[in-house]
Amino acid sequence: MILVVVIVCVSHGQSVTTALGIVMAAGAAAARIGSWLSEQRLSAGAPGGAQ
Repeated sequence: MILVVVIVCVSHGQSVTTALGIVMAAGAAAARIGSWLSEQRLSAGAPGGAQ
């Protein structure tokens, strides 16, 4: 998947460095969203947690 994103970005005139930066930023955002969702599930499952 990463290779596809890099190839598409480079073929549209972006530099490889820019393409890799986009991939890394997307990965970091996905990791944050994943940990946030895990916390939400844990708090929803706990007694008195947010619904």
